[in-house]
Amino acid sequence: MIRQDRELLAELARVNSDVVPVAMRVMDDSATPEEQRELATRLIDLGQRLDRRAELTGHVIEAETVGVIEAPSVPNREQ
Repeated sequence: MIRQDRELLAELARVNSDVVPVAMRVMDDSATPEEQRELATRLIDLGQRLDRRAELTGHVIEAETVGVIEAPSVPNREQ
């Protein structure tokens, strides 16, 4: 494994450990805009790094979104 891959995996691990606490704060509306932007920036950077790595290895699959499957609605429990 080359150094860049080790660094990428280490950053994946760091971001992975930070996602759940921020997601919990987003759900309870206590995450600050700055905190959300910082995580978003890290996720975007990491995604771009993963994409570049995939380009180098030649294992990129081109795709496009063709539709969205809506989740079934859940009846309101208060009714």
